[in-house]
Amino acid sequence: MTTNYEIPKANQMDALLAELDARGETAAPVDADPDDETAGPEDADDQDTAAADLEAEEGDTGDVRALAARGKRMVSIDELPALQARSRARGKRAGRVKEKQKQKAAPARPAQPRNMVPPGEGVRTQVGRWSQKNEPYTVNQAGNYYYAAEFRCQCEGEGERAFLKIPAGKYSFFDKAIDDDGSFLGNAEKVTTDITNFQRPSKNSYHGQDFLIQSLSMMEAGLRVKYSESDLQGAMGLGSATEMLRGRAWLWDDAALFLPAEIFHDFTGENLLYRALRRAGSLYFNWEKRRVGGNGTMRAVLIDHLRNIPDVRVRSLARTSGGAPVLSVPDGYIFTDDPERSEEGTFTATLVLHSDVYFPFKPIDLGGGKKVRPQEIGLYVQLNLNGISFQLARRQRA
Repeated sequence: MTTNYEIPKANQMDALLAELDARGETAAPVDADPDDETAGPEDADDQDTAAADLEAEEGDTGDVRALAARGKRMVSIDELPALQARSRARGKRAGRVKEKQKQKAAPARPAQPRNMVPPGEGVRTQVGRWSQKNEPYTVNQAGNYYYAAEFRCQCEGEGERAFLKIPAGKYSFFDKAIDDDGSFLGNAEKVTTDITNFQRPSKNSYHGQDFLIQSLSMMEAGLRVKYSESDLQGAMGLGSATEMLRGRAWLWDDAALFLPAEIFHDFTGENLLYRALRRAGSLYFNWEKRRVGGNGTMRAVLIDHLRNIPDVRVRSLARTSGGAPVLSVPDGYIFTDDPERSEEGTFTATLVLHSDVYFPFKPIDLGGGKKVRPQEIGLYVQLNLNGISFQLARRQRA
């Protein structure tokens, strides 16, 4: 017994399209292997990708035209899957061409050496730490801290032969904050923004800040002078300047009325006492982590000799913004205003003088007809820290 059955229309469409492919009537048969195609030159990647897209589109259009040339202008729902399958195959082929071009264009990334800390790891570490707090925080990429340390220059000598001596020792930066008790040439005063912009969290809203130090610079921050009471009483016409000559005010004296003329360069006005200091000291960063019971750890890192730290003294009123010389420091140095909750500990910087610094000068006449020398001259040197600040977002609203 013979059974007659009708060939499914989908199979009929497949057979028809295969016949059209064999006769070359379609634009691009789907059985072409893209791996056998010859790739173009390396600088033609974009053209190859565009050509793959165009070829897929022309192939789909070519199928429709070939069927129309055979008189088939209507496609049934049963026949449509055959055309869709060919279109999907062409799309996959175009996708493989794009992926090959992408892989060829992307340079091979060298393997990271074992135990190497990538550059910029400090920023990524801080972002990770602050993201774990589950509190809103902000990042200031133009962060800055400054602090001016006092160098008490002792005046010694006899008659016309006098000199200033900056004693050897350690001089600290960031060991005090705004509104802390301080002193200037022995006079008790509060620390103000003349000295630093650092504030302690217990006294203001600056609670919970980490400052990633990236570079630093130095500059002279001012001078003070202190004379003995006997020399002040013997002088004439000082008037209101007397308090200033007791070391209670800042002084700029290029005319050499109260300060030795040797301090300032005759033509440039440069502070030569400050220059002498920069030839003799080294800068260290310190972190102290205290623990319960009084135990703790101290870490000190040598940064550089002072002569290698750029001086940002303003030389012109027509200066432009940006481009100021700075000294880059190793990545990962953190200055926090909340050391009790930080992994880093309390940050300070220290300028170390290994030997005394001497600066000769000639005594001056305060107006009494007698040349005298000051008891002390205060030289103030400012350290600038530049970097990225991470802080709680609520501080912006405080």
